[in-house]
Amino acid sequence: MKKVVVIGGGTGTYTILRGLRKYTGGKTPPLQISAIVTMADDGGSNKVLRDEFGLLPTSGIRQCMVALSHKEGILRKLFAYRYYQGRGIAGMTFGNLFMAAASDVMGGQREGIKETAKLLDVKGQILPVSYDKVSLLATYADGTEVLGEHLIDEGKRGKGRIVEFRTVPKTTVDPEAKKAIEEADLIVLGPGDLYTNTVANLVVGGVAEAIVKSYARLVFVMNVMTKKGESTGYLASDYLADVAQYLPKERINYVILNTEQTIEAQVERAYKKEGSEWVVDDLGERTEYVVIREKLLARGRVAKEKGDKMVRSMVRHDSDNLARVIVGLV
Repeated sequence: MKKVVVIGGGTGTYTILRGLRKYTGGKTPPLQISAIVTMADDGGSNKVLRDEFGLLPTSGIRQCMVALSHKEGILRKLFAYRYYQGRGIAGMTFGNLFMAAASDVMGGQREGIKETAKLLDVKGQILPVSYDKVSLLATYADGTEVLGEHLIDEGKRGKGRIVEFRTVPKTTVDPEAKKAIEEADLIVLGPGDLYTNTVANLVVGGVAEAIVKSYARLVFVMNVMTKKGESTGYLASDYLADVAQYLPKERINYVILNTEQTIEAQVERAYKKEGSEWVVDDLGERTEYVVIREKLLARGRVAKEKGDKMVRSMVRHDSDNLARVIVGLV
């Protein structure tokens, strides 16, 4: 059984896993999927989990569970459900509250996550990159330092590009996540916010080293749109140049690029207003890695959930098409 490891967090990782779910069983040769998720989110309901429950954020974990769950019906829907009424609870998800309770009942978050995955019939492993409580610290070109995933994600503080990125305090990769990386046949980085989803994993001590040590082929999935504060004005080559600061550039074997750039005018205006634009393909014909160009844009726009106060991407990759390309590289 081939082993595929997806490293990231947020909706980008969810999108990939939702497409890969069909390859975890059935008539096709099944894949063993492992998702390694950043645990530094400190906005929205995750802030409540950190500040009031003393737990690590679980939104990324919850999304991965929903994506890989083979449970059909009400339970899977409940884990994706977000409360939108009630003082104090609006914005929270059922899944996050459930995992907080499961962690308490089971005596720890590691056990709570594993038991919840069993309940949802998750096919694959969902592994926090680390169980240490950390924050992300970004230093921008103008010297501004911004502490906290949520503030970095907002993109309102520092000016220019991020020139240094790390966790505070320093942390090391969890042994289970490290083992999954070292034993992988294929490793997938991205898509997702470049720093707060992708690089956030690479700056955890031992992750980059485990990737280098692994014999797996590595594929980088290029974002569809740039992100203010993390990749403002970036070309495709800029993404790879930034990743190369944390992972040897020669380690990347494939780059997957979306070639379709047609969306509703209203959505395009909304992106422009928030300082985002299409990622321009300037990679040409490379020799150091293979560039795979496909039409990978999902149809329509992603509707905002009731009660969700966070800014989410409106345009995403098509899960099935992206998974098809990735599986072809295994």
